[in-house]
Amino acid sequence: GCEGEENPLTGDTSMNRKKAPNGAGYIQGGYLGHQIDGVRIFDHVRIAEKALGKPLPPGAVVHHVNEVKTDNTPTNLVVCPSHAYHKLLHQRMDSLKACGNASHRKCPFCKQYSEPESMTHNKSSRYFYHAACKTSYNQLRKQS
Repeated sequence: GCEGEENPLTGDTSMNRKKAPNGAGYIQGGYLGHQIDGVRIFDHVRIAEKALGKPLPPGAVVHHVNEVKTDNTPTNLVVCPSHAYHKLLHQRMDSLKACGNASHRKCPFCKQYSEPESMTHNKSSRYFYHAACKTSYNQLRKQS
């Protein structure tokens, strides 16, 4: 993810960190970072904090508008208040690219986009699906 350096599964803090091509800083997970006063920090976080004039609030995530992880120009960075909000931005961007409407949702069964009002909303997992698609999927599973 954007906000952390530690692999939550292993606790490993290296996560394939390698030297940046220009020799300044490092690249980890596709993001540029530097070590400042002995503390490693991703450049997008440092730049967002500089623009805010204070550290990011707990749980905040920095989003790259153009989805280029190395483009850390301030106009390309948006501070999201939570991981859920960051995920919502990506969902809306994906919908806009795929079907021209950021409000549409993708059915996980048929992979088609539709208005959320015409779909069933599974509140526990937050996804939307066409009822007929789920029925077909469940019938196919029973046959296997």
